[in-house]
Amino acid sequence: MTPRPAESPLRQAVWSALGTVLDPELDEPITELDFVESWSVSPAGEVVVGLRLPTFFCAPNFSFLMVADAYDAVTAVPGVTRAEVTLADHHASDEINGGVAAHAGFVKSFEGSINGQAAAELDELRHTFLAKAALAGQDRVARPLVDAGRGPDELAGLTLGELVGTEADTEELTRMR
Repeated sequence: MTPRPAESPLRQAVWSALGTVLDPELDEPITELDFVESWSVSPAGEVVVGLRLPTFFCAPNFSFLMVADAYDAVTAVPGVTRAEVTLADHHASDEINGGVAAHAGFVKSFEGSINGQAAAELDELRHTFLAKAALAGQDRVARPLVDAGRGPDELAGLTLGELVGTEADTEELTRMR
């Protein structure tokens, strides 16, 4: 059997970028949730990503966020010259894929469609989910410290740097920061 060639640095960077895209409800990377069905990176830096969510009826706003965030993450990778990110087998795939490709935003993506219920862009929704994720991350860091006997005043004065090597898992908050 021929050994598999090593991943190119660009391909590794694209996968890492996709790993920064979170499911807004679950606060987990789409790569870990197996939402990335396919992906390729050409030697010329052209990236094609196919996403598939677990249900046909996943909320269009959450679905749009993941596709748009994946597109933004991939196009931000140095060396990527073109990117195409699409969503398969979703009831609003056409609107989402067309809107992301056209950089139209959520509202314009659904204008004139049967599903044309989009009333506002998703910035506030994104902020809400990021705030909830930050609180959940703080809880995951603080809970073992509280269980180990640290009090509120002590916790309030700590920095992430001071927690490295302790019973707290700071990786999540460091990633979010």
